[in-house]
Order: sequence, then C-alpha cells, then structure tokens
Amino acid sequence: MSHTTVGNALTRARDDVCAVELLVEGHWIQGHVSAVDGYGVVLNRAGGDHSVIRLDSIVAVTVAAESPVSIPSQPARHMAVAG
Repeated sequence: MSHTTVGNALTRARDDVCAVELLVEGHWIQGHVSAVDGYGVVLNRAGGDHSVIRLDSIVAVTVAAESPVSIPSQPARHMAVAG
C-alpha cells in the first residue's frame, strides 16, 4: 500500500465512500474509489464505467469531504519581495 499523500487521500475516500476528482494528464476524472494499492486506483464512474489509473499519473486529488487535517486559519501577510 502506498503511504503517499495521494494514496492516503484515496484510501480515506474509499473507506468513507466519498466522491473524488482526480487530475490525470490535464483531465479531471470523477468517481468513487473502489480499490487502491501502491500502484493504482480503481475509480467507479457514473453509468457503470470504471477507470484504472496509476498513482504516479495523478497530479491532484479533490475529495468531497472535510479535510482530516485541521489547520487554524491565519490572516494573510504580505510577502517580502527580493529586489
């Protein structure tokens, strides 16, 4: 089992039955995770289709659930500009 951030997010989405969106080669793919291992993910899609996607092809993951990591919000600060 992959212990990457992507792998962990997909495993949590599978366990919690949350919808996900995966960014793969510039395209967002939506569905529900039915299986995930250290190499890839099986994504059930609308209409009964499914996709098998390599984890190393996934650029970003959006999970339709609250983040498991709670970070208190802070006011925005100006960043110093080198010059």
